[in-house]
Amino acid sequence: MPNFQSALQAIVSSVAIPGEGQEAKEGQRYVVCISRDYGCRGELIGKKLAERLGVRYFSKEILEKIIERTHMDPEVVKTLEEKVHKARDLWLYSLFTGKDASADTYKRHMVNIMLSLSRVGGVIVGRGSHVVLGHTKALRVRLIGTLDKCAARVAEEDKISFDEAKHRIQEHNAQRGQYVWEMFHSRLNDSSSFDLVVNVDRLGDIDHVTDMLVNAAKAVTEGTNI
Repeated sequence: MPNFQSALQAIVSSVAIPGEGQEAKEGQRYVVCISRDYGCRGELIGKKLAERLGVRYFSKEILEKIIERTHMDPEVVKTLEEKVHKARDLWLYSLFTGKDASADTYKRHMVNIMLSLSRVGGVIVGRGSHVVLGHTKALRVRLIGTLDKCAARVAEEDKISFDEAKHRIQEHNAQRGQYVWEMFHSRLNDSSSFDLVVNVDRLGDIDHVTDMLVNAAKAVTEGTNI
């Protein structure tokens, strides 16, 4: 079976990203891939980081582009996102619509879109972007936190009980881990897949986390080791 990273390097993407012109100017093409535990405020950190680096923030936008490219029903794509193993249950949808709702089609479009984003710069949150862009000069970041600290943040922000927050975190983290494994055969707890693993509990201030990631993104982009 061919190495996944080697196969990715052979893909030539031609997906255009509306709203973006040609490739970003030299020195501005920062790409950061963020994988995060639920409750680590990964989305907020991602948005702040994108603003600091002068690039776009991508999360749900990738899902929207997949829907646009495949012309699949949004709920079908959502099913593929949440539980890849359920793709085999979508054969009736493919039969009656004539549209390919396979996990392979979803994966192909997602990989092409991410490769295109890597050419214009951006902060990409989730969806195994750290695996897809592992052979590029993208900074790969994993944000983690203890269950109790994450639950306290989720309970406060979502106005739910502490126990409900813990359950929600465990459910989301398991789902994210399963997604990355089934799509790319990579484990989120494999630190070698990331350039930085950051425990947000210990840093506390999101601005401090952002400052660190800005410097790391510049170091990886301007470095000569990749």
